[in-house]
Amino acid sequence: MRFICIALLFLMNSFLEANELNIPIKATSNHRASIIEVFELKPIDISNLNPNIQLDSIEYSESKGYKGRNSPGIGSGLIRVPKTKNEFYMLTDRGPNFDNANGAGKVYGKIFPLENFAPAIVHVKLENKTIQIIKSIPIVDSNGKSVTGISNGKDDETPYDINEKVIPYRPGGIDTEAIQLLPDGNFLISEEYGPSILVVDPTGRVLMRYLPKGKAKADTPYPVRDSLPEALKNRRSNRGFENLALAPDGKTAYAILQSPMGDAKSSQFSSSRTVRIVKLDVTNPLDMKVTGMFLVLQSSMSEYPSTAKQADLKFSDAVMLSSTKMLLLERAAKKVKLIVADLKHATNILDLPISSSLEPEEKSESLNTLNIEPAETSVVFNSVDVLFQLDTDKLEGLAVLTPSVVAFSNDNDFALGENTTNYPSRVWYIHLGKELPLEQ
Repeated sequence: MRFICIALLFLMNSFLEANELNIPIKATSNHRASIIEVFELKPIDISNLNPNIQLDSIEYSESKGYKGRNSPGIGSGLIRVPKTKNEFYMLTDRGPNFDNANGAGKVYGKIFPLENFAPAIVHVKLENKTIQIIKSIPIVDSNGKSVTGISNGKDDETPYDINEKVIPYRPGGIDTEAIQLLPDGNFLISEEYGPSILVVDPTGRVLMRYLPKGKAKADTPYPVRDSLPEALKNRRSNRGFENLALAPDGKTAYAILQSPMGDAKSSQFSSSRTVRIVKLDVTNPLDMKVTGMFLVLQSSMSEYPSTAKQADLKFSDAVMLSSTKMLLLERAAKKVKLIVADLKHATNILDLPISSSLEPEEKSESLNTLNIEPAETSVVFNSVDVLFQLDTDKLEGLAVLTPSVVAFSNDNDFALGENTTNYPSRVWYIHLGKELPLEQ
């Protein structure tokens, strides 16, 4: 009880700090959403994120056509730094990459122009409409050597260098996507390859990585444990643990897949809306336990008029509002929504035989026939509410600042791939116009 009270006191202090910055706490009288402020990362050399990266490799990649050197992507994750004003920890993903495709458009894998780039935690301050980098913390292995974003094995995309030569798989590579700060000061990070959960210390050293059963490799350069449900190996390529939320007690975490499992090209799963949520006991982060598995349904593609396929919908970040309610960031083409998902009456399928199958994904429209109750959901924000002033749908970071204000951050893909306009990394403060159901 004392621990919970401390956690709630910290949450209230965060709101007080936000109020001192003139960020609203209450709902607006008309309950309409609005953009309060936008912050932007100005051009900065990517070596600022990885001080030990080889500059000659950057210059060589530039000579081969790499143009993202001054447009790093740091918005895959976003959390407040405790006891600070307008300071956040942000997160890169696996680093610069783009499709290796032939003239006919067939994709064979991913090109990594900077194959030794290390995913990084980035401590920033938002001030004067800019994102100012205070410190970058590259993630390193047990020997202090930078991990990379290169894929782990054949279940992932084949990695190529800038000359289109195959790069050997790296079992320690990670595609980081979400971050939380544990009560002991360590970071909890989720990533897509495993999919897996990592415990990382304040210096960036990996203390433990949790993978699905059967996926831990002996030659990984840091401690690993294959204690996550084996069924998670069925995650779609590049659609792993995009979301990670920490409950107010600081002892319970939830990892949420980005998309349904099962082959999106198969008629069995192409229309699936079922996404899995894994409940984790992180009381002892180095001995994490899986205590639950729940289901939540994504919106129907019909609610995203510019989206051609159900498989294009994604959950991209999450924040716990109470012990059972989480705020999910859902997105697809030209539209973003915030959805409150309540697990209070949801079925815990962890110990049921069906948890190891893909039947819940196949029967997302008739889960009741499986005696499964998914999380109850309700929409609390739609980007239509701000008249599409959010000029990107590539939002991947979410933080709750006050009961009525959230922050978004974007993944700009290091100015590669679909980012053909050199769109920068940004953070938005959004007033929802209403109050979220936060735990009191």
